[in-house]
Amino acid sequence: MAIDHSRADVCGCVRPTACVDRNEGLYLVVVGRVGSGRDERVRTGEVSDRLDVAPSSVTEMFERLAADGLLRYEKREGVVLTDRGREVALELEARQCAVRTFFRRRTGFDMPLEAGYRIGYVLPDEAIERLRVLVDGTSNACSVTPPNGAERCPFAELEC
Repeated sequence: MAIDHSRADVCGCVRPTACVDRNEGLYLVVVGRVGSGRDERVRTGEVSDRLDVAPSSVTEMFERLAADGLLRYEKREGVVLTDRGREVALELEARQCAVRTFFRRRTGFDMPLEAGYRIGYVLPDEAIERLRVLVDGTSNACSVTPPNGAERCPFAELEC
């Protein structure tokens, strides 16, 4: 049985952090990264391995995110992000990228992905926007849809 409710479409939230808590957002980012460039669904085990959590925890989170309309989940088949889920995941990933890129370029510190994600999640939008300008002179540098049309952070050396 497929779960595909659309509460997130109704919530009208503008900021990803208003739609999902930090943990939920992390699952969306991982599903987006694992499923990127693939036409197939992302399986529970793939996310479980990446996040080092029990498969039952992943299943529980998938059900919650599906109920919020952020992904489509079918038991034993895996998940795919909805358009809204993809939008939230990309924005959260771009926030992480802005933080990590700033630290790398300004301090030489290679911040771990998880730390960059946590900081990017809690920073206010204005702070993220300032970081984006500082790392590339434009607010589009680490945006959801970068100017060059790439779907990921353009700073490949960081593997954001």
